[in-house]
Amino acid sequence: MGHPEHEVLFVANQVNKAAGLANQNIAHYIAKGVASGIRLGDLGDKLSCNGTLREPSGRLMRDTTWLIDEPNTYKVLLRGHSPQSEPFRKWVTEEVLPTIRKTGKYDIAKSNLIIDNMSGTWN
Repeated sequence: MGHPEHEVLFVANQVNKAAGLANQNIAHYIAKGVASGIRLGDLGDKLSCNGTLREPSGRLMRDTTWLIDEPNTYKVLLRGHSPQSEPFRKWVTEEVLPTIRKTGKYDIAKSNLIIDNMSGTWN
């Protein structure tokens, strides 16, 4: 979802689940200073989405739902231990970061990783 102060916001508990940290509440990371977030209810009319927000299950999202920005999403994903997030961690730590260190940039067109845009899966 969009927000004027951030490029994109992610639902924190969904990121935690993808990272294999489903039992960890985002408040745990915020308290430890690992991540920062904002509650859905605190955004008011600043969201750039249409209608009400729903979870994948179809339930309405509560105003107490934590949202995190892109950098904090990466922090949580890199801390996770889910098999589903392993390709992402491997790509970032073995390809993206070393390439940036060596060349000062990263060109996704030259990436060894293929992301299927239709399904969002890693190949």
